[in-house]
Amino acid sequence: MPNRHPAATGAIIALMLGTPLPLAAQDGASTDNDFALACAFDRECHEAEPCTDADFALDVTGRVGGMGAGTMLARVVLSSVSGDVDAFGTLDGGTMFLQGGDGASRSYLVVTNGAARYTLHMAEGPTVVTYHGTCE
Repeated sequence: MPNRHPAATGAIIALMLGTPLPLAAQDGASTDNDFALACAFDRECHEAEPCTDADFALDVTGRVGGMGAGTMLARVVLSSVSGDVDAFGTLDGGTMFLQGGDGASRSYLVVTNGAARYTLHMAEGPTVVTYHGTCE
């Protein structure tokens, strides 16, 4: 797993307020646009069943870059015990929206001021599982 940038939270805030930056360095080197979040979810809701306690962790590592007018693009990897999911999305006004997956399932993550919701939509069933927690 990539090293966590020690000032990830400050970098994200600075990027939200600052000048648009390029999405990726040509040589793949680490930049100030790289960030990492650790998410912890303590509630799990499976379809229409009552929610239960959970202990689910999700790591978000990626890079943001400018789109103009305060909107940043994000390209990330969502990592959990279930594996890695390539995702993309936006960071705008303090809220990050991410989505990714394949033909069998789609992952969606929204983070606003640390509060987070992660949903996993599976084609089989179809089924949806929602997690409630925080990302830092």
